[in-house]
Amino acid sequence: MQTRFLVAVFTLLLSLTSAVWAGERGYFGFNPEIDAEGMFWNPTLRSVTIAKVSPKSPADAAGMKQDDVVLEVAGKAIAGAKGKEIQALMEKDIGESIRMKLKHANGEVVEVTMVAAAKTW
Repeated sequence: MQTRFLVAVFTLLLSLTSAVWAGERGYFGFNPEIDAEGMFWNPTLRSVTIAKVSPKSPADAAGMKQDDVVLEVAGKAIAGAKGKEIQALMEKDIGESIRMKLKHANGEVVEVTMVAAAKTW
């Protein structure tokens, strides 16, 4: 129960951070579901699963799918990583790219590269 609350708070903080940087920071177009433990301001990650991929987004173009499990971000393993460390790796300016290793629902492991785009509302 406490872990779900902490994950919800961390996800909210991540969303708010993204909103603050809107227009300056790039957008990838996916929403993560985070399983973590520890303090909400910098939890230790257990797993990150893709909850939603926005149509016509960089994530969609790269082949990311809902229910994909994120294994690595920029070469850094998710399991055991600190939330702020992964968040920092994901903060890219428009035009910068990020590599991620994903595990699709069918078990296939793929690497995708996404280029941060401007958020269009």
